[in-house]
Amino acid sequence: MGKIIIVAGVPGAGKSTLLVEAWKRVEAELRYSIVSFGTEMLGLCKEAGLVSDRDQMRDLGPDVQEEMQWRTAKRIAERPENILLDTHCTIKTGSGSYLPGFTPRMLERMSPSAIILVDAHEAEIRGRRRLDKSRPNRTIESYDDILEHKLINRAYAAAFSARSGCLLRIIQNNTGEFEAAVGAFVGTLRFIGVDGARPGPASAAK
Repeated sequence: MGKIIIVAGVPGAGKSTLLVEAWKRVEAELRYSIVSFGTEMLGLCKEAGLVSDRDQMRDLGPDVQEEMQWRTAKRIAERPENILLDTHCTIKTGSGSYLPGFTPRMLERMSPSAIILVDAHEAEIRGRRRLDKSRPNRTIESYDDILEHKLINRAYAAAFSARSGCLLRIIQNNTGEFEAAVGAFVGTLRFIGVDGARPGPASAAK
């Protein structure tokens, strides 16, 4: 098992776009694969006959969600390469409540080297969600709801960092700040470095 860096942010913060661009700029010197936690978990949920699309996962019961998260974490932790894990600190359920993106046993199993939290202004996030045609069933939340989710994310990211003893970096990704955000991301990756695990294929997927 190589190093795992958790890259998180509320939907619309632009974490996946930022992650892929940063990865492109360091792939020649740093050996990381991009893995989407949501895509991996969706595959397991489909195999179990629980859902047919990603948005339906939000409506799974807490016990089912935790079990599928655990199975996904174990599968990812078993991979030999260094991983940039595209995921979420929290999952907002259909009821409006929050579930942690990681449980203590998941953090212990994955032993992340760092958590990079990508953030943006509420207006930016809401606008990006409205323009995202790939998720027609996504709920467009109010500014207050988005702000609440962002604050919850920061609290959980800090708790996850303290629990696992790993680095925490928060990067702003507003319009006009993309290059600065990429630079901050790349700098963090270079600071952390890599383990000597063999490289694997990139599988960047939202």
